Amino acid sequence: MELTNNKGEVTVLADNLTLKEIAEMGFSIDLCDSTYDENEHWVAKSEKNE
Repeated sequence: MELTNNKGEVTVLADNLTLKEIAEMGFSIDLCDSTYDENEHWVAKSEKNE
């Protein structure tokens, strides 16, 4: 799995991580296609169980 930040830098993570595991690591996740529109942006947050 490759993650790209706003600067275009790429980080490669293990291929077997789930989206939930990535979110638990503190990453935010944006899923978009080639017609990405910044005005159509949703944020989903979950509560941490500590």
